Amino acid sequence: MSIKIDATERLLNLVIALLGTRRGYSKSYLRENINGYVDSSSSAEERARANASFERMFERDKKILLDLGIPIRQSEVQGNDTYDQVLYRINPDEYRVPAVRLDESAMTLLSIAANLWAEASLGAAAQSALRKIATRAGTSWYEDQRTSQSRIRTAEPSFEPLWAALRNHHPVTFSYRRTGATESANRTVQPLGLGNKYGQWYLAAFDVQKSQERNFRLSRITSDVEVHIQENFERPHNFSISNVLARLGTGTTHTAEVAVPVGSANWLRSRAGTEIISDSPWAKDGWDVLHISFREPELMADDVAAMGAQGLVLAPPEFREAVARRLQGAAKAAAVTPIRLDAKAVLASSPAKKKDSRDRLIRLLSMVPYLVANPGVTEAEVLSEFGISARDWSKDQDTLNVTGLPGYFHGDLMDVSTETGQVFIRDAETLSAPLRLTQEEACSVLVGLQALTAIANTGEEQALKRAIDSVSAVAGPDAWLANVVGLHLVSGTEIETIATLQRAIDNSRACTISYLVRTRDEVSKRVIEPRRLFSMDSLWYVRAWCRQAQELRSFRVDHIKELVEGDAQEHAVGDTVSWDSSNGIYHPNSNDIAIDLLTDVATAQRLSPAYNATIYAVSTAGGPGEDTDEVSDLVGLRLLVGDTAMLAPLMARLGGHARVAAPETVRLAAAAWLAGAAANYDAVGENTPAPPSQGR
Repeated sequence: MSIKIDATERLLNLVIALLGTRRGYSKSYLRENINGYVDSSSSAEERARANASFERMFERDKKILLDLGIPIRQSEVQGNDTYDQVLYRINPDEYRVPAVRLDESAMTLLSIAANLWAEASLGAAAQSALRKIATRAGTSWYEDQRTSQSRIRTAEPSFEPLWAALRNHHPVTFSYRRTGATESANRTVQPLGLGNKYGQWYLAAFDVQKSQERNFRLSRITSDVEVHIQENFERPHNFSISNVLARLGTGTTHTAEVAVPVGSANWLRSRAGTEIISDSPWAKDGWDVLHISFREPELMADDVAAMGAQGLVLAPPEFREAVARRLQGAAKAAAVTPIRLDAKAVLASSPAKKKDSRDRLIRLLSMVPYLVANPGVTEAEVLSEFGISARDWSKDQDTLNVTGLPGYFHGDLMDVSTETGQVFIRDAETLSAPLRLTQEEACSVLVGLQALTAIANTGEEQALKRAIDSVSAVAGPDAWLANVVGLHLVSGTEIETIATLQRAIDNSRACTISYLVRTRDEVSKRVIEPRRLFSMDSLWYVRAWCRQAQELRSFRVDHIKELVEGDAQEHAVGDTVSWDSSNGIYHPNSNDIAIDLLTDVATAQRLSPAYNATIYAVSTAGGPGEDTDEVSDLVGLRLLVGDTAMLAPLMARLGGHARVAAPETVRLAAAAWLAGAAANYDAVGENTPAPPSQGR
């Protein structure tokens, strides 16, 4: 029978053997010489079972390698003896990343593009692609140290299965709650593309039931995604997700009438196209009626709901109902008896991706050329580069030391040794060139580079084009993925503000701004000294020294209403202002308050990275008035906030999918705010809006 060894070791031995032969090896040779296939059966019955087992194992191994993009070639069959006559080999020229020529500026942009995914599921793939390209370019890659940085997250639970279905051309089925609906319906679709705009992920797909192309917002998918892996469809060759993203927000213009107190709702009044209706039939002292226009009803309904009792939708009925549904759902959730969090039971922010021999094989095939190209690298750097523990590294080192060319004698096996904390590898020439980019790797860097074209300055345009052309050549047949996954990093209305802030950073100038503080509904004048620009899911912020507050603050770019470049910067805070994207957009301080929320699992997974929050299980002990059945469907979310006034508007946006649990004073305040807002819409006919509440 075969010698029982680790599957990754067997796969690695197979790759090395097939790369190390010019003529090729037969199945008989591989079975008799590759560790993990070697057969020591004695009886005829044992040999028969071993033959069947080997055939299954070999076919499974071939599929794993082919799925990784490793091209296994086989010779033509001569006669009937396919077992010994068919020869298998891997052409080194087809296996390795082609030689790449990229200068420092292009490599820097490539690093920035890869780091776009630092908080997303494609983050590891992007860093692996960066490592491979840098190795073939004969240069180290450059840190993302620009004063402008962007990050995109893939917190939606449905992203991973949709991404897998998209790249493998499999149909999917899921439950979806369309705009304005309260119930979900099943959809079977053929995924065509995934795109991020307005900080939301959208799926462009062919709807099988409706026989037309439709767009689906991932946050409205209410079930697990079922991937039909036994089915395939032929995708249209001319599809481009950039065209889909360009159309979002450019469709039918919707209008509404919203009553607001005089002097309030500054964000709504300052929007393009907003007008005060002077002759509205609805009138109340101290109130204005605003006529507003918008293209995305769902996103606008979120914003108006977040106004609470300070905004009352008068028309049209469907928009009024959308806002009322959010407020009433949030108010109902807030009125439920609180449930305790189990502070000891910390849960993962997202389902852990199951690691298998495929993932480890990818790592080892990437690790060998990295060690060859960086002799003497420290163990700490290896652990950091590949995101592994000391235990993982020990296991990887053991595997590498027992793999090599068939024969497995001295000089055939790789030799990985550690000397005074430095790592050296010998006899690894067969794997010294990095494996071609996987689909995930090709997609991540190409999509990142394409997204940068929207925010690149004039001096970067040529370097960006060189990087895109070079990576497209490296990606080869997988370059098509850059047309089906897209990121919309910035809207046209913010481009000029971002450009002005970037000039101020480059020239060390201060800026005078008019800034809207949404939680207080006030516009204030400030003088800031901009130091760094960053975005998270298409929301842009500037990190700056505020002369008024005498400290570093983060300001949302879309809340800057006026911007004038001023005098020279005065306050020295070092050469750069760092931003750790893993901490989200908020910078904790000693005055922050710990808040506990109760949410459903999907909402917790979306909110956790945005607020750098921790997810907990909830107590199932069952106190007075607690519904233990409900507990099983909820998790706790603990976050720090500087201003508790933002919590009630956030709950309104979530429409009942989350509620404040503690502290009690904050919970009661949020519940009262939501109850007052929802009361404006209770038990009122379509044509008779309720009078606005005077409470705040």
